[in-house]
Amino acid sequence: MSSGEHKSRGHELAQLWAGAMIFAPHMAGCACAGFYVPLDASTVEEDLIDFLAFRYKEEGLSSLAEFVARRANTKSVQFSDWLEQLDTAPVSKAGLARLMNDLANTLESMNNAKPAKAGFVCY
Repeated sequence: MSSGEHKSRGHELAQLWAGAMIFAPHMAGCACAGFYVPLDASTVEEDLIDFLAFRYKEEGLSSLAEFVARRANTKSVQFSDWLEQLDTAPVSKAGLARLMNDLANTLESMNNAKPAKAGFVCY
């Protein structure tokens, strides 16, 4: 991409995913349950996608819920590649904006995560 080209929103989301601080070795874990649980990127993705599909279904956004649920059921590409391709997803403009905003909010919070007193971080 040349310096004059605009980055796609999907590309920005993929970059946020790639740089998520919760996966950094010194922060990769959660001690909320009283024991250390390492964070696995595929599990975090699964949790995020399942949550969004459920949320959209509960809000009556059935086509958006179905699109997101398809990601949970058929992982033919890496999550970062799926994010990159979101700009051209077969979803309404409003649905796509909602999905991208929800993903951006989550991924930004993952990038802004700070270790708790015990040195672990929760997502």
